[in-house]
Amino acid sequence: MVAADRDDIFLNLDEFGERHRIEGKTITAVLDESENGESGAASIGLAEYDLVVFAKSEDLPKRRPAGESLNVDGREFSIVAWREDCGIAEIQLAQQTAG
Repeated sequence: MVAADRDDIFLNLDEFGERHRIEGKTITAVLDESENGESGAASIGLAEYDLVVFAKSEDLPKRRPAGESLNVDGREFSIVAWREDCGIAEIQLAQQTAG
């Protein structure tokens, strides 16, 4: 039932899902740029991130640890956290700065 909801509702292109390129592969995902970017999370000891990607775990590359890079729609991000539950991955990403 969870798998059906995942595909039929959350990641449905007519509902919340959109096509995005993750590491060069086009998949259906939900991107959230508003969840933590401006919240001042660092001031209360939480990790800050600029983008959250939700996608089917099997559509994504092999899970990577915090600090590694992930390319989303041609933009490089650093992974802050990568969690998976019921076949959905939640990846918190921070925009990489030129250095």
